[in-house]
Amino acid sequence: MKKSILFLACASLLAGSAAAQDAASLFAQGKAAIEKYDKMSADFQLQLVKDKNAEDVTAKERAEIFMQGVDLLKQVLACDTIIEVDKKTGEPKIDKKTGKPKFKTKFSAEVVSILNGHVGDYGPIGDAYFKAQDFQKAFDAYDLYAKGLQSDAFKDRVKSSDVGQVLFMQAYMAFNLKQYETAYDLSNKAEAMGFESTDISVVRNNSVALFVEQCVNEKAIDKANAFVDKCAAEKNTGFLQYLKGFIVEQDKGFEAAESFYHKAIELDPSNAMAQLRCGDCLYKKAQKIIDENLDASNKQLAPKLIPLFEEAIPYFEKAKELDDQCNAQAYLDDIQYKLELLKSAK
Repeated sequence: MKKSILFLACASLLAGSAAAQDAASLFAQGKAAIEKYDKMSADFQLQLVKDKNAEDVTAKERAEIFMQGVDLLKQVLACDTIIEVDKKTGEPKIDKKTGKPKFKTKFSAEVVSILNGHVGDYGPIGDAYFKAQDFQKAFDAYDLYAKGLQSDAFKDRVKSSDVGQVLFMQAYMAFNLKQYETAYDLSNKAEAMGFESTDISVVRNNSVALFVEQCVNEKAIDKANAFVDKCAAEKNTGFLQYLKGFIVEQDKGFEAAESFYHKAIELDPSNAMAQLRCGDCLYKKAQKIIDENLDASNKQLAPKLIPLFEEAIPYFEKAKELDDQCNAQAYLDDIQYKLELLKSAK
């Protein structure tokens, strides 16, 4: 029994020794990388003093060096374990509660100090990657920045709206990566943290719209419906009801979608596309009557078609007023032509 315990202790010592060597090497490399980053940053600041319009040509290189250093230092935290040894016996100290050798750290405190001292650098690092259109690395940098600002060391010193701004930048990176669900969720979080910007609704709405379009193209109607329903449950808007109508129309036709377009207008009368789709539903109802009565004369069709066309006109006129780039005028021209024929046949 003693032999097996001694064997395990020796094995633990060897493992601890290897971990300590790894930690020492990783710490040296990580600290050197951060120091190089600091030197390059200081050099650029000095350059700006001499020329305030100096181009930051090393921004991405600095970002790469910094993030490499951060990664190395994080690895240190994972393996910085040194087994405590009894000075008298030379054997590992055993934790009475766990029955396992006791450990202590050598580099972790300094690693935490270095990382906390550079939390503010994640923002410029994210910006550098964003400028280089490396959206994934920018997303990761902003993620670390947001988490750092919300850590115990900073949360009482930072305004929540500042954290919200970082979350929004992260949302925008997710949008560029076509991670639309993530972009939507982060936009909401940014707003909830008090960050105010008209860009939030732009990113949020476009994220939902492109996600829905993606799902519809992939015939994943249920997935599109579930996401829009989730979004509407959090905060119902006219835009979401319009998208709901769009999804339903692709799946079940315009008649099933009509009520959602009307709901969209109730919530937001300024939604040009919802106005257009309401008019389109009436136009399609009229066209359906025509298609089902090909042998009927204009005089016979007039009582059914004229009310539908006249009801559709205000929707198309409103859509055109809100967005003169939509194709409302084409509808209006066609309806006017058809109404002249129908009214002259009465």
